[in-house]
Amino acid sequence: MGLFDKKGAGVKPASIPSGPDDPGASPDVAEDEIRIPAALFDGLVCGTLLVLGLWFVVGALRLPTSNAAFDPGTFPMITGSLLILLSAIQIGLTVSSRGARGDVVFQRPVWLGIGMVLIVAFPFAVEAFGYYIVAVIWVPIFGVVAGIRRPLSLVVTTAVVLLLAKGVFEMLLGTPLP
Repeated sequence: MGLFDKKGAGVKPASIPSGPDDPGASPDVAEDEIRIPAALFDGLVCGTLLVLGLWFVVGALRLPTSNAAFDPGTFPMITGSLLILLSAIQIGLTVSSRGARGDVVFQRPVWLGIGMVLIVAFPFAVEAFGYYIVAVIWVPIFGVVAGIRRPLSLVVTTAVVLLLAKGVFEMLLGTPLP
C-alpha cells in the first residue's frame, strides 16, 4: 500500500468527515488515510520528545534555586529528564528493530491537520481573548473536526467543558482562568 491509500469501495470525500455522530458512517467505508512506517514515526516522535526534554532541562537549569525540597526548576527537570531517558530508550529499541513494526495509519488526514492547527492556536487565542470566550468558539469547532455532527452534542460538550473549568479550576483550586 502506498503513502496515500483509500480502502473500501465507496470512499467519502475528504470534505465530509465521519465520526461518532455521523449517521451515514459505515464501518466498511474508510476515508483517505496516510500510512507512515512505524520506525520512521517512532524516530520523529521520540526525536521531538527528546528535544522537548532537553528544552525543559535547559529551562530548569536557568530557574532560580533554593534550599527547599522543591524549587521552581524541580518539576521541569524531572519531566525533561524522563522525556530524554524514555525517548532515548524507544529510539534505541526502534534502531535495534525491537520497537514498533508495520505502519502507523492516520485516518482523515485533512481533519487531523486542522485539529493540530486549532490545538496550537488555542493558547494564543486564550491569551488574547480569555478562556471562556475562546472555549465557547473552539470547543464546538474541535467537536466538528472530531466528527461530532449533532448540534445538541456540541452544545452539551461545550457546556460540560465550561462547567468543569469553572468548577475545578476557579472554585475548587482557586486558580482564575484568563
